Amino acid sequence: MEINKTNSLRTAKASQATGSLNRSLILINAIARGSRKGSLLTELVTRTGLPRPTIHRVLDMLIQIGWIVRDEETSRFNLGLDLAALGYSAILRNPIERIASTELSTLADDLKQVVYLGVRSGLDMVCIGRYESESQIMVGRGWVGLRGPLGMSPSCMGMFAKMSAHEVEDIVKANMGRYHRVEGFDESGFHRTLALAMKSGYGTYDNIILDRTTSGFGVAILDSSGYPIATIGTTYITGWLREEQKQVCLDKLYRTASNISKALLGQYIEFIQN
Repeated sequence: MEINKTNSLRTAKASQATGSLNRSLILINAIARGSRKGSLLTELVTRTGLPRPTIHRVLDMLIQIGWIVRDEETSRFNLGLDLAALGYSAILRNPIERIASTELSTLADDLKQVVYLGVRSGLDMVCIGRYESESQIMVGRGWVGLRGPLGMSPSCMGMFAKMSAHEVEDIVKANMGRYHRVEGFDESGFHRTLALAMKSGYGTYDNIILDRTTSGFGVAILDSSGYPIATIGTTYITGWLREEQKQVCLDKLYRTASNISKALLGQYIEFIQN
């Protein structure tokens, strides 16, 4: 009887720990997907569906360990520096970022524009690299660590362009509610842009947002089977590039993505041979 009681207590504690971990992950993801300014408690209740007392308790724990911070003036919660340090450490260990950094820095200088490197995380796209040129005028507000619904950038569209229609349909269906929470989202324009990406093999930014001042391209980095494992993209002011300049920009993105894919394949072959 005593053994059974001990085992039951252990099971209960393990279940409680697992529950706390799951709730922590839910809250961290909800904050990461929110505004850069941070998230209000009411917003976290809406996004997660967790009870307010539970959110309070988990947030207090995460604040104590430095993973979440609370702005005393705005009462908004945001990711803490300790969690950011772990994220940057993971990014620096990512083989794609290590291999791609030189190629993408060169590309940014060549295009005289900001270039982004992104990877998929479930239904999200996460920026793991931002590479700037020395140009005085650069278009692009993204930053390393930015996380958003897969589909809302030229880079996302570049990844969609290399997926099966069925997989893309499932992602878009799951994310449509989140798309509509983005200011200026144009659903009909989004579907036109998506159709163009699936037909052309690369992504663009035109028509996704009602603001027509920004354009861009996105191209996928493929594995040996042709499946997209990452994506690179750049943006520019609409009307700045002539048609031939757009083609040059797209060609350079394709060439860079191909070079990174080949380097990743080479590293994999070297690994399995050793």
